[in-house]
Amino acid sequence: MVDVNVSTPANGEHPDPAETSREGLLRMQRLSEASRVQPNPYAAAFHPLTSALVYPSTAASGRHHVVTSVFADTPPRALPIPPPFSRAEKLTISPDGAWITSFRSTELNDTNLGIGARSDESGDLMVYGGSLLEPSSVPGSFMPLSAFPLSSPPLAMTYVYPPRTRLGPGGNKAAPAFGPTPPPSYAAAAGRGPTSIVLTSELIYLFHPHPVPAPVILDTHSSASNPADNLTGTALADHANGMSWQLNSLRCPIGVRSYAGLTNPGPRTSAFRAQRGWIGMVGGNDSVWAAVEANGEVSVIRIEFGLDANKLPYLATTPLPSLPRPRPPPFDNSTGTPEARLEYVSFVSLPNGGSASTHANGTGDGGEAKDADEGVGVVLVYRDVEESLKPTLPPRQRMRFELCELRKRKITVVDGFKEIGASTDGPQAMDWFPAAKAQQTALSPEGTVIVALAPLPDVPPHSLALALISSPTGLSLSHVNLAGSGNAMDTGDRWSALVGEEVALDPSLAFGDAVIIPSQGPKRGEMGVVALLSVGSRPRLVPSPRLEVESPTPSETIKEVAKRCARSVELAVVQGVDWSDAIRAAFATVPHADANDLAKAILEKALDMFIKHSRSYVPHILRLQVAVWAQADDPRKSLAVELIRMGEASQIFFLCGDENNGAITFDLDSIWNLVDVFEWGLSVVGRTCRDAITERAQSEWASSEAITEGSTRLLYLIHPLLRRILARLVALLAAFAKFVSTLDRPIRGPESSAARSNNATAVASERIADALVRESVDLAVWGDVLAALGKGPRPSDADTCASLLTLDIGPIQSLVPAALSAIPTPSNLFVHPAVEVERDGASAAPIGERPTAHCDRCGARTAIAVSSIMRNETPSPWAAWRRTWRSACICGGTWMRHPLEPPARLRP
Repeated sequence: MVDVNVSTPANGEHPDPAETSREGLLRMQRLSEASRVQPNPYAAAFHPLTSALVYPSTAASGRHHVVTSVFADTPPRALPIPPPFSRAEKLTISPDGAWITSFRSTELNDTNLGIGARSDESGDLMVYGGSLLEPSSVPGSFMPLSAFPLSSPPLAMTYVYPPRTRLGPGGNKAAPAFGPTPPPSYAAAAGRGPTSIVLTSELIYLFHPHPVPAPVILDTHSSASNPADNLTGTALADHANGMSWQLNSLRCPIGVRSYAGLTNPGPRTSAFRAQRGWIGMVGGNDSVWAAVEANGEVSVIRIEFGLDANKLPYLATTPLPSLPRPRPPPFDNSTGTPEARLEYVSFVSLPNGGSASTHANGTGDGGEAKDADEGVGVVLVYRDVEESLKPTLPPRQRMRFELCELRKRKITVVDGFKEIGASTDGPQAMDWFPAAKAQQTALSPEGTVIVALAPLPDVPPHSLALALISSPTGLSLSHVNLAGSGNAMDTGDRWSALVGEEVALDPSLAFGDAVIIPSQGPKRGEMGVVALLSVGSRPRLVPSPRLEVESPTPSETIKEVAKRCARSVELAVVQGVDWSDAIRAAFATVPHADANDLAKAILEKALDMFIKHSRSYVPHILRLQVAVWAQADDPRKSLAVELIRMGEASQIFFLCGDENNGAITFDLDSIWNLVDVFEWGLSVVGRTCRDAITERAQSEWASSEAITEGSTRLLYLIHPLLRRILARLVALLAAFAKFVSTLDRPIRGPESSAARSNNATAVASERIADALVRESVDLAVWGDVLAALGKGPRPSDADTCASLLTLDIGPIQSLVPAALSAIPTPSNLFVHPAVEVERDGASAAPIGERPTAHCDRCGARTAIAVSSIMRNETPSPWAAWRRTWRSACICGGTWMRHPLEPPARLRP
């Protein structure tokens, strides 16, 4: 031991202890927060239908945004935007994933991208189709659907007419509808472009698709319009009706009441200038609300839009008086007034449904609100800062929530106008007004500040937000109630506005202009991931904090994690969105050694939930098996993937087929591609038959018992639910082979061919015959075998579900001997050696040497063309089905390609 003698000053005082590295990091963090600028909440976005995360690149490659997978640690690739468009500052993805909107400032490049050169342009707002994220899209081949010049950068953006978010339990409940009701024509317009509101420092824009007379098009295979039209055939119908579609914009200035329509789209500039702005919608209210800050004053603008009496679109804006700006109370032991810095503005549902005003002391003022029909809450989030007199000390900081009310009230008529008519003449006018003062004030403990905020309007009580919070104890991620009825002066250790769990984070993440982007799960209050981004650093994913917990840092068992994960997956399935975020978050919550136990628990919980919805739960369970077994490195994943592809192969045969007078025919433009599916499906049937015959021979020749456990293709024959998949595939393969063998009409050949030919018919017939000889499978015989097995004894429901969840024969082993004795044993099945050819994970065509993308979940590969596939194809059932799997794999994963930089630190 070494003694260190420290001299004591003459005055007897002890010197201050040395600052630790953690204390220094926290002090620098507080100094950084005191001087930080407004972050960009539109820097990144999750795609709702895939596991893709789009975020700004940190590499010096000239590409601004890249895309990577949330499900797995895959290297990101650049968005295939042409270089002049690539430096996008803001990016959003529509709730249905069909559209991507980005803004590019002209200051980054001298090239003007708008229509016509204008001296007052600040940048261009560009709209792309969601197929921009498909691996088949390459730089230079994908142009924006529309580009609009803006006189100033967007302050806030939002898509309108969002679908209602399904909430638990079981998706039986839904969040209130946001904004106005879609017009009857919206269903036809939704596939032509997004409907969105954009707020700039001068104007409010409404972008919407609008039908216009269609020009005469000589080339019927042109793809100049929406690329999706060539797949669905809607473009041909539009041109037959003499109509086309284009994106249109209506504009209203911020500072005055204004109205814009097709004949008067509005001004391009305005004298009003706002420094910052926010947009929001409140459940149950039919307006879009905007808040702008100008010269220290915050005012609210009510935005209305829809169709007028002539069924033409309009945009109307009504500015409201400025909101009250309460004076911040002083800090403890201080007499000065802190500096109030506005951080965020959020529109929320009022507490208790807005039936009465609530003050900070908990008293209600029902007399002021008794005549109000509707109410909307506006929460002003301030950061109060008091600079320290000592330059070495950080400033004192806290957060302050000011809840203001907007009320719809009857307009008071001046006495002099009452003589014009009686008070009973016609309906009384109504208008919106802000309350004279803030109705509720809540303060955080000193030193607790919000670094980043993301409102969650769908989550009850519809006033919650995810917040990145810095406090004296460190950095954490938690939910905060912006309109909670907490104490006005909160001096406890834990801020009373916080709700649920606090996830501790590395304090270094708070440096820079941090933003948080929640995935689909946290947006509905369920399990998922939250992306943390800051300027110059790669994103970090963390599991979302829990809402319903007994303590801020509770422990959680594997079954509890599985239950939350299964509930998030169930609601995502009901909503029709991707649930990769829930799986990733669940497996990041437990040690890797417990991955197998967690996978089993998730499957059990999910099956209990799916059974309550419908009987068609098998595809959902199989896709979930692929996901959890991919995280747990379980070899049974390949068996689940094969079953999913067998089901999809049957589905595409069914979609392309048609039964007429007892005869089954198939679409002539789809047959060439269906031959690839036939060859793959027949090979799976052949391998299943050979495995069953081999197992029977081993049990007979070796005088041993039949297999009693394990995951083999024998399960396809004996499991009652999986046997249905195999039997349907065999029946459709037989019908397709019979049709092609007797076909005497021309079909369309490979994808490069645009015309039908008899040569293509002959080649397809030969390929069918060769496949039948090569696999030596008598489809009629094996169809009868499957039908006979279906009439045999059935296992109990419990054993059936147990075998399905594990893809193991063990729970239904009693059926194995009878099944083996019932199958035929033709020796010609083993004449030709089985040679497996690597095939496309989507189209089942041989891969060859073509460039490919890989699935982030099952590892399958799919060939990608130089240009967007199917762009110029004749519409057919096959083309429509193939388009479904251009960005997502059949197993539920996402196609990824072209790494750009090292993988981002995405593991939570």
